Amino acid sequence: MESKIYLGYFPHSFISSIRCTLSIYCTLSVVFYPSKVSFPLGAIPFLIIMRLSRLFIDQPLAVGQEIILPKESAHYLLNVLRLRAGASVILFNGQGGEYVARLIAATKKAAQLQLIEYKAIERESALQLTLVQAISRPDHMDYTLQKAVELGVQCIVPVTTERSPPLDKTKISKREQHWRKIIISACEQCGRNRLPQLYNVQPLSAWLVEPLQGSCMVLSPTGKSSLYEAIKLQPLTDTIAKSDSIGCLNQLQLLTDTIAKSDSIGCLNQLQPLTDTIAKSDSIGYPNQVTILIGAEGGLSEAEIQQAMQAGYLDICLGQRILRTETAAVAVLAVCQALWGDLC
Repeated sequence: MESKIYLGYFPHSFISSIRCTLSIYCTLSVVFYPSKVSFPLGAIPFLIIMRLSRLFIDQPLAVGQEIILPKESAHYLLNVLRLRAGASVILFNGQGGEYVARLIAATKKAAQLQLIEYKAIERESALQLTLVQAISRPDHMDYTLQKAVELGVQCIVPVTTERSPPLDKTKISKREQHWRKIIISACEQCGRNRLPQLYNVQPLSAWLVEPLQGSCMVLSPTGKSSLYEAIKLQPLTDTIAKSDSIGCLNQLQLLTDTIAKSDSIGCLNQLQPLTDTIAKSDSIGYPNQVTILIGAEGGLSEAEIQQAMQAGYLDICLGQRILRTETAAVAVLAVCQALWGDLC
């Protein structure tokens, strides 16, 4: 993350006169300076590392280019952050990479920037996560989208379900624009340089006829598998299905019988063909694409869960406790990234 460093010191008189000095001092980064850097006697030096502000600009960008910011972005820089000419910011357009830009002109309502450097920085997870989220209450939906972006989701599919709040069809476009702003704001905050794809609102039934994208799961309070079990079993099932399934299953049966007889040598012999089959698969234990379907408040109806399962989704349960829709989204996405993505 691009940062700017400020060097300074607290005068001794300031330190002596304020009782809360310790708490203030502890919030700053303490460093040791070269001998050529000198400070007044009794002063306490400090170093403040400030992260540069990030802005999304929906247009092609190039080094050396000068751009005038939209009114909303200019207001944020000049009136909220109170930046002045000479200040640096980070710009990105969602196509990958980011640009260091300098504020070269500023008035009360306009800001002009010059792009001075391009950095090919990517912060995308190798795990391609798709969140199929039933539309929930506005505040819950906003929270879910924001956290999904922070957790690295690459595709967001808002769907209408039986228990979704009533949605005025004439205001769908406005809601989608609002969600896009949330996605952009979340990318600005978390450092992502690529915007997740936001699909148009559609009925759940319409989405379920689309081709499956990776390992697909639907959250259900009566799910038969945990997330971990579902992810681990899916590739093995696919591998067996794509290989000599009868022979593989026969080897598995022989292995089971051998283990029951405690014939350890025979056990290893029977295990080898199954191991070879698994070794030929690139996806065992490491899924690169996962799709999660989550209901709105009250969850999905039993009919919708069955419809999803018929479409190829595996029903999973996140534990014994019932989670709110926004909590469930954060939990399942975080677990996926921790196990197979770039979290932790």
